[in-house]
Amino acid sequence: MTTDNKKMNSIIEKGAEIGGSVAGAAIGLAILGPVGAIGGAVIAPLVASVFKKIGNEISEKILSPREEVRIGATYSLALEKIKTEVENGKRIRNDNFYTPHRGDRSSADMILEGALLKARDEYEEKKIKFYSYFLANLNFEASISFEKGNTLLKIIEKMSYRQIALLGYIEEIKVLDTNNWTVHFTQKEDLEPFHDFYSELMDLYNQQILKQVGQFSMMIPAMELSGLGKTLCKLLDTTEIESEDKDIIKNTIAEINEKIK
Repeated sequence: MTTDNKKMNSIIEKGAEIGGSVAGAAIGLAILGPVGAIGGAVIAPLVASVFKKIGNEISEKILSPREEVRIGATYSLALEKIKTEVENGKRIRNDNFYTPHRGDRSSADMILEGALLKARDEYEEKKIKFYSYFLANLNFEASISFEKGNTLLKIIEKMSYRQIALLGYIEEIKVLDTNNWTVHFTQKEDLEPFHDFYSELMDLYNQQILKQVGQFSMMIPAMELSGLGKTLCKLLDTTEIESEDKDIIKNTIAEINEKIK
């Protein structure tokens, strides 16, 4: 085993604190050649090659112990997700995502490195799992260009975990009734404890991740996922958000509506 592989394997093992038992399976890919096998599932050579190369490059950086945990977890959870999807019959994208561009690296190289570096700095560690889902799902979605993937990655970086949970909740209920919220949040002092929640909701709206239902109104009577929001939910697998976190969102909305009555 080379020195680079030993470093990456150590990072992956540390990631087990967040990623759980999948770390050992990911080590198999990190030390194999360009064709990796995880739990008996063969990963496409191009995917395996990208993960091995970028993983070893990242391992050369000076990382704190906690940064190693986050990177190791993101890396191993992404590989486990790819393995599961391949076993379920999904096909790896066959466009130029893995092909180096003239004078530049491949889109896959850049997105993987970018996601691992953002995960490295992510103090809200509940988001780590969703960085890994994003990374894994990009390998199956040929409709996501480098430019779009890069934009989505920047959006994810800025989002809080609560915003991701909020998207998952709206994805579940389809339409969020916000009738009279705009007026009451500017007038009712007893809604002050919920201003942070409302601010995060409106941030999603202003980024066009959420949109109004029906005709435009300054009062924004109801919201739903926009096309961008639906893409984010799909790539982040927001259906995997823990039910207790969605319940917190549900209860917060119920409290707001109770005070608006």
